[in-house]
Amino acid sequence: MGIFDFLKKKGEDTAAATEGPESRESEGRQMLRRIRIHLNEDFRDNQESEEDIKAFSMILEKEVGKYMERKRQEQMSGDAMPLFYVSGDCMRAYACILPPFNEGKDMEPERFLEEMHYEGVVSGVDEEAVRELTETKTCLRVVQIARGEYPEDGVDGMLEELYEHRYAQKPELEEEEMLAGYDFRKKNLFQIIREGDVLCRIIPPVPMKPGFDVSGAPLQGKEGTSAPVPQGKYTRVSEDGLSLQAEISGIVVMEGENFSIRSQRVLEQDIDAGVGNLKFDGDIYIRGTVKEGVTVEATGNVMIQGDVENGRILSGGTICVQGDVKGTGKTQLKADGQIQCIIMENVTAVAGEDIYAGIIANSNVVSENGSVYAMMGRGLIFGNSVTAARSVYAKKIGNISGCTNRVTLGLETELERKKSSVNSELEEIDRTLEQIRKKVSTMQMSGKSHRYDTQDEYKTLLEQRNVYGELKREKFAELDTLTTAMRSMQTGSITCEEIFPVTNIQIEKQCITIEQKETDCQIRLEGGQIFLR
Repeated sequence: MGIFDFLKKKGEDTAAATEGPESRESEGRQMLRRIRIHLNEDFRDNQESEEDIKAFSMILEKEVGKYMERKRQEQMSGDAMPLFYVSGDCMRAYACILPPFNEGKDMEPERFLEEMHYEGVVSGVDEEAVRELTETKTCLRVVQIARGEYPEDGVDGMLEELYEHRYAQKPELEEEEMLAGYDFRKKNLFQIIREGDVLCRIIPPVPMKPGFDVSGAPLQGKEGTSAPVPQGKYTRVSEDGLSLQAEISGIVVMEGENFSIRSQRVLEQDIDAGVGNLKFDGDIYIRGTVKEGVTVEATGNVMIQGDVENGRILSGGTICVQGDVKGTGKTQLKADGQIQCIIMENVTAVAGEDIYAGIIANSNVVSENGSVYAMMGRGLIFGNSVTAARSVYAKKIGNISGCTNRVTLGLETELERKKSSVNSELEEIDRTLEQIRKKVSTMQMSGKSHRYDTQDEYKTLLEQRNVYGELKREKFAELDTLTTAMRSMQTGSITCEEIFPVTNIQIEKQCITIEQKETDCQIRLEGGQIFLR
């Protein structure tokens, strides 16, 4: 049953109970009808108040009955009477005024406010609605006279992060990436930042806005919480607390959930003779070109955004050149890790691990413990001496000009050369040590080792003997390393889409010469012989 049908039924039932059968229409019934008409006009589309009105109408039904009983006692007069109702959650208050009878007094604003306050309605009062009820002598109309305010929950603080979440990564490419011809420039591993730059903006929480109900009781919402600041190593929160900044220049990495800065020298310029040679303990990132005659040396990675022109790059990690490396035979790249570049031309390049390029031309290239890949872009190797401990992968080796190419797999020959060189050094060390021992022995026998005028000379000889003794131990250790490397050496294959004459192939100690163009070939050593498939 709808609220207004409910009111209609209640009005009819009350009229039947309060009037005699002879009455055409009782006054009580008329009052309830008037109330119902106003409710229909004022609250039809107000779903929020439906339950409130239903409850208030039941109260009104009883009060109208009491009102009619009092009025039938003609000797009594009755003043206008305000009736109040407060919703169950105490957020809305309603009023309705029953008219005076037998020369009773109309409702005065002051008395209405006093009655309203006694009923506990003190906050959120709609003064216009109260004025309408009292000043215009409006009776038998239900009016919402007060409304509380619900609290507004606070808003949690947020972070506006300006850098991606990248965990500490190395620039080295994986074998799958190199075989697929992946453009290493797209890897974009490093995020460079300068001292004082903002890592993220800190948006503070919005405070909770308290509310109240019609009785004046305060209502509390949920407070917003501050966003946890991802402050890691070499970062600081600004004085106003609104940003996280870098304390040093370097690269941005994540350590757990926090931004941290890893120390790295960043140069925003070309490196030429005016700048001079660079030496740094750590990584170097150069946002320019390395010019002729300059040496860049780092214990870590060397990242160059431009080209290398007749320079020397020495790295304890990986060398990554996003441009070209071209020279006139003076350019040198040496890395304990990988070497990566677009074009390598007229270059001497030695990498402890893999070498990766789009074009390798007229260069001497050695991968001591890895492979050489020319799979990006044109994937071309020509006019080179390429040596790899394991394998060589290329789209094309040589070209139609007939240039001579030399590809060597396995470092047996190179290791034997190094062993021979180390043995020669050991022989020279032994000769020098023998000469020092003879001098020391002569001075001891002649008593010069204790004479004041020859004591410094004697101490120098002893120091030299210790130095050469230590050097000899180092050379023996180097020989052991070379011997171990030769024993563990396992060569792979030469894989290419096209190979042109004249290409000389050496795998370990076996050699062949490619004298005609071959396609889709794999060259490997099996049973002591080189096979081309």
